[in-house]
Amino acid sequence: REPAAPTQCAHSSSSHRAQGPRPWGHDMGPSWAAAAGPAQPPHLTVPSPQHKQGVFLSRASSISLTVEHALESFSFLNSSDMDDSEGSEEEGGSRSERRAGRARAAGGALGGCEAAAEDTGTCGSSESSSDPMSTGNEFLDRAVVLHLGHCSCLLLKLGTFGPLRCREMYALDKLMREAQVLEIVCQLTEEKSGAANAAAEVVQFSTRKDGVLAFWDRCVEQPNVYTCPVERFLRVLSAQYAAPMAERQPGLADSVCVKLVEDVLARRLPRRPGSSQGEQLTIFQYWSHFESLPMSTLDAYVMELAEEVLLAQNLNSDDQDVVLKALKRVPESRLRKDGLKAMSSLLIEGNSKVVSAVSAQLRSLAENPRFRERALVWYLEQLEDEEAQTRIASCAALGCLRVSAAPAPRLHGVDGDEQLPRPGPSRRWA
Repeated sequence: REPAAPTQCAHSSSSHRAQGPRPWGHDMGPSWAAAAGPAQPPHLTVPSPQHKQGVFLSRASSISLTVEHALESFSFLNSSDMDDSEGSEEEGGSRSERRAGRARAAGGALGGCEAAAEDTGTCGSSESSSDPMSTGNEFLDRAVVLHLGHCSCLLLKLGTFGPLRCREMYALDKLMREAQVLEIVCQLTEEKSGAANAAAEVVQFSTRKDGVLAFWDRCVEQPNVYTCPVERFLRVLSAQYAAPMAERQPGLADSVCVKLVEDVLARRLPRRPGSSQGEQLTIFQYWSHFESLPMSTLDAYVMELAEEVLLAQNLNSDDQDVVLKALKRVPESRLRKDGLKAMSSLLIEGNSKVVSAVSAQLRSLAENPRFRERALVWYLEQLEDEEAQTRIASCAALGCLRVSAAPAPRLHGVDGDEQLPRPGPSRRWA
């Protein structure tokens, strides 16, 4: 008898050739936590072992199918050559030219990956030719190398996951987006030999987002529209928004600018002064970030981000009065990852007065299904964090969200943390 087909991860995309990335909220995670209701234990729509007519299907088989689906997103790099192999001999010359152009596009990406791995400037093809592989534009080549390096890091996360598989699921999502980037690169190489003079000639948003591409054009220096040094991006961003943010709170601009760049890069920047020198941002990272956001103008988004950063700063303040004032009225729309982390930390670091205020605020906000879903996703992710205190704080926050704990994930999340302090007397204020 044929075994039943394993259930694939509900969070995988249905097609890798969509016009743009699957739209998410500002910092929403995968949709697998949306099904959790107030009266039900949180659960993830992930593959589970099945037993049918004596056939046991392991979770690993479902995972491998999901991984294969992500890797197949890159099959377009070879499909063009296979298509060109068919045809009449009369069209052989023109087909060979097109095939050569596409091979240069894919070859440039592969060559860049080898160059990054071996720390060399150029890379020869796998054949005897000594010509380096290239997209036809040196600046686009540099961007491709950065993205292939990112793909390498993401591939290493497949198969190494915690009990909730958060890291692998996010890595799969990001690999889908990287596949879209490489498709754009191939198209640019074939149609324009990688030449472009403005951001609008390289990428387009699926919905109107005023000021986003125009801002990128102000950051880059011609003829390179593909990459921008992080330091220059921060300077231009600060120069444009420092004044309005200073009216809200002096010194806020620096934190907001760094936060935006970290969101685009999907990682934290070094905190030492001048340590970001040499860091590069690509137009495709910039485009992918803003494409996923439900925003219409860059100005509105930056000021909204400023309010989010300010709230997180107040919640992390060492002044108890500042914290309590911030907790009196917490706008749901401004409470994102940093704010949620600050509130969970207060549950295990604050005194009884602060803990009571945080608990009441989380219970109140949890009545909003949209907020509850976002908070549930984030706190479940943190059960796999490397910091034990973060895992314990997340468990405390899940309790405030009135979640009936799923025993396995939660016990696994704090496994080995028995010797660490539990919520109790304040360690931040006397």
